[in-house]
Amino acid sequence: MMGFTLSKLNLLILVTVLFSIVSFFLFALTGIVVGNLAQLMVKDYSESVFGLVGGGDDKLCHTTTVTIPESLKYFGGMTPTQYFFYVMNIKRLPKEFEEGKLSTLIFQIASRKEPDKIIATSSIDINAEIIFYDWETKPEDRLVEKDSITLDPMSIGIAPKNSMYLIKEVYNGKTYLHVISCSSSSSQCLVNLDRASCWLSTCEDADERRESSCFPKPEECVSKINCGVE
Repeated sequence: MMGFTLSKLNLLILVTVLFSIVSFFLFALTGIVVGNLAQLMVKDYSESVFGLVGGGDDKLCHTTTVTIPESLKYFGGMTPTQYFFYVMNIKRLPKEFEEGKLSTLIFQIASRKEPDKIIATSSIDINAEIIFYDWETKPEDRLVEKDSITLDPMSIGIAPKNSMYLIKEVYNGKTYLHVISCSSSSSQCLVNLDRASCWLSTCEDADERRESSCFPKPEECVSKINCGVE
């Protein structure tokens, strides 16, 4: 009887050890798979922007809209599909544009549960001044210039902040990259595009205020923008 009990106990220990090893392996594999998917995503976006800004033609305006997926899907097949929820940070270096120097545009993927945990990064150097227009949905629905943007496809509010409107503009011989955060729903990108136009014609320094041919001509600019840099 004692031998039978010890045999069962040894079997239980063996099963527990095997379960721990398999769980550790799957956890490590999940991190690798998700990290690779995230890295492919930011690399693709950075290459797209590089193509937008560095195009060889002499057009004054180039535009495109990017919408990021709700989650990164991994595994599947014989096992249930898993979902990794994330946020995308878009930053620039230096924070203040330096004439005659390249600007660095940075894309980062971070866990939505742990926003400080960066799992993928890609950056490009471009010959342009980068201007970020962030869409704030709380406490007000407005657009404000910032030195970075965070897209969150699972955000709540008026609509999910899951898109960005990109405009490469050549104005008076100088190249700009305008990055406007928005949503893929409710035509919010077009709304925020109009607000960015208002920001250019209202909020810039007196010598820099302008109406750009790359933006719709603003009809009314009394609200929905914040001229302070936050």
